[in-house]
Amino acid sequence: MTAKQVSRREFLRFSALTAAGIAMVACGGQPTEAPEPTAKVEETQEAPKSTAVPEETGPSTKQSPIFQEMVKAGTLPPLEDRMPVEPMVIKPYEKVGVYGGTWRSGSTGRADGAWQSRTMAWEDLLRWETDLTGIIPNVAKEWEVTDDGKEWTFYLRKGMKWSDGHPFTADDFIYWYEDVVLDDDLSPSKPGWMKPGGELGTVEKVDDSTVKFKFMAANGLFLFTLANNQPFQPGHYLKQFHIKYNKEEVEKAVEEGSFDDWVGYYGAKNDYRDNVDRPVIYAWMITVPVGSATQIKAERNPYYWKVDTEGNQLPYIDVLDFPIVESADILLMKALNGEIDMMARHFTNDQNKPVLFDGQEKGDYHFVAINSTGENKINLCFNLVHKDPGLREVFQKKEFRIAMSHAINRQEVIDTVYVGQGTPRQSGPIEASKFYNEQLATQYLEYDVDKANQILDELGLEKGPDGMRKRFDGEPLYFNIDCMVNATDHGQVMEIVSKMWKEVGVDSAVKNIERALFYERKEASEHDMVPFWVGDGMVVLVDPRSYMPYSHESPFANAWVTWRDTNGAESEEPIEPAKRQIELYQQIEATAGEEEKEKLMKEIIQIAADQFWVIGICSPTPGYGIVKNNFKNVPPEYFSWWPARDPANTYPEQYYIES
Repeated sequence: MTAKQVSRREFLRFSALTAAGIAMVACGGQPTEAPEPTAKVEETQEAPKSTAVPEETGPSTKQSPIFQEMVKAGTLPPLEDRMPVEPMVIKPYEKVGVYGGTWRSGSTGRADGAWQSRTMAWEDLLRWETDLTGIIPNVAKEWEVTDDGKEWTFYLRKGMKWSDGHPFTADDFIYWYEDVVLDDDLSPSKPGWMKPGGELGTVEKVDDSTVKFKFMAANGLFLFTLANNQPFQPGHYLKQFHIKYNKEEVEKAVEEGSFDDWVGYYGAKNDYRDNVDRPVIYAWMITVPVGSATQIKAERNPYYWKVDTEGNQLPYIDVLDFPIVESADILLMKALNGEIDMMARHFTNDQNKPVLFDGQEKGDYHFVAINSTGENKINLCFNLVHKDPGLREVFQKKEFRIAMSHAINRQEVIDTVYVGQGTPRQSGPIEASKFYNEQLATQYLEYDVDKANQILDELGLEKGPDGMRKRFDGEPLYFNIDCMVNATDHGQVMEIVSKMWKEVGVDSAVKNIERALFYERKEASEHDMVPFWVGDGMVVLVDPRSYMPYSHESPFANAWVTWRDTNGAESEEPIEPAKRQIELYQQIEATAGEEEKEKLMKEIIQIAADQFWVIGICSPTPGYGIVKNNFKNVPPEYFSWWPARDPANTYPEQYYIES
C-alpha cells in the first residue's frame, strides 16, 4: 500500500506504530533486522578502473558534463589528476544516478547551520555507520591504535585535494595543531578530547599521507570524537590571515575592517558559509554565502574524492539552492507548492503531518520515516546557575523541579501537541541502550496538583494574596521561558505547561525568540528556563548533554561546563554531584577498556537520576521528511542522531534528480 493509498488516520496510526515497534524491540522482544538505511561504503582498495581514460578519447565521461567541458577547455585538470589514488566508493541506495539538477530546500538563516552543514557540507575524519552500529573510514581510509589507547595512527587518501586543487595532506593536521590548537588567541581553551587525563596530546606527521596522535593517557572516546570533528584546516590558504605568518597585513585588515581583533578576522575567513574562497573537502562548495540574507547556494566540488560503484565522481546533483526564509510556515507553503525537493527540518513536525499528507499529490512528494534515538521529545531546563541569586536558589532545589514535574499533565500535552503520539517519560537513555536507567526514565511522572502544591509549601515557597508564590527572598517567583521560534512544538508545549504551573502558584511567561538570540542568551547563562533539544539516548557516551554538565548544549548548567572546559580557571565551581560527574567523564575519556567506560557512565547516569537535572515530557515520536517523487536515492527510512548528522548519514552526494 503506497502513501497515497492510505487515509490520513491510517497514516498517523502507522507513525505511532512505528514508534511502538521500536519500543517493543527495546523492551526485549526479538529484534528485527534494521531496514537498509542508506547507501553503503564499498571497501575497495582502489577506484574502479574506468575512472581514468586514455587522453586521446577526450575527458572522462565519469564526471559531470560541466567538468568534461572545463577539462576540454583546459580550465580544469583531467579527472584522474583530481581524484585520490583510493577514493571512497559509495554504493548508491537504489541505483547509479545521473548528473545534473538543483536540490531545492530552505534555511532560516545564519543560525540554521545544522541543516546547512548536514546537507551541503559534512565530512569528518571518520564517520558513523548509517545504522549507528560502529565507526567507519571517511577522510581517513584506515587507522591503527596501540593496545594502551595512547597512540593513534591515521592513513589518509593519497592524492586527495582541497576544492582549490591544493593537496590535502598531513600538513593540514599539523597546521591545525600547531597554529590553531596551540595558539592561545585562537584556542584559549584547548579541545577537551585532546586532553585525556588532563594533558594535551600531540600531533605528528609521519609522511604526507600518515598522521599520528599521541597522548599521555588512553583516549577512550577518540574514535567517537573523530566521527564528529575535523582536526585539520587548509593551512595553505588560512596562513595569510594568521598573525604569525602575515602580521602586517592582518593588523591592517583588522584596523580597516569591522573586527575587534585578529581572531575575529581569522574566524571570518575560516567560515566556509560566508567566505566562498575558503577551500573545503565537501561535495559542494558554497557560492552564495549565508550572509546574502536571501539564499544560500552551493555548486559541485571538482575535486570531490568519492565515486560510485561504476567509478563516476560524486556528487550527482549540480547545485543546492536554499532560500533563506523568515519562518517555518513559508517552508511549509513551498513544500505544498512542490518547491522543495528534500527536507526534514522546521516544518516537518507532528502538527503539519495532516496537511502535508493531504498535499502529496499536488506537491508531487512522498514521506520518508526518520527514527529517533533521542532520550525524549523535549527537555525542560531550569537555569541552575542563574545570575539572579533568588532564582538560582529556587531552581537548584531538587524538590522544586520534582514539584514542577508533578504539575505537568503530560497526556494533555501529548494529545494536544503531538497528536496523541508518545508516552509520558523523563529524559534518560532509551530501553534499547545498555545505559537504560528505569529510575531516571520513570520518576515523578504522575500528574498530581495536590502533591506539587504540598512539595512547594514544604519548601517554603509561600503564596501571596493573588495565589502566586514568592521566592525564598520574598520576591515574586516569576521567570521567562525562552523558546526558539523555529522549534514550533517547544512554544506550543510551554504555553500549555506554563498554564499548568500557574495552577500551583508558579508564574511564568513564554517568550518566542529567534534562534540566534536564544543561543546567545543560553551560552551566556542569561536565560531563566528553556525547552531544549534532547541528547543521545542510545550510545550515550557521545552526547550526555542532559545527564551532566557536558557541553553548552546542557542549558541547565552552562557555567559548570565552562568551569570544566577551563580547568576551573573561569566561571563557577559546580555543586558536588555535578563535579563528581565531570570527574567520572574525565576518567572515561582516559580509559581504553569498554567495560570500565560502561561502568563509569552508568554511575554518571545514576547521579543524573538522583539529582533530576532536567524534566522530560514524553518518548520521542517518529519523525519524517518529504522527498519529491523524482528525487532519488533517499532511503525510505533512516536514523536521526545528532552525532551522525542526519541526513548526512544517508550520503546526500549520491542523491540524484530524475528528469
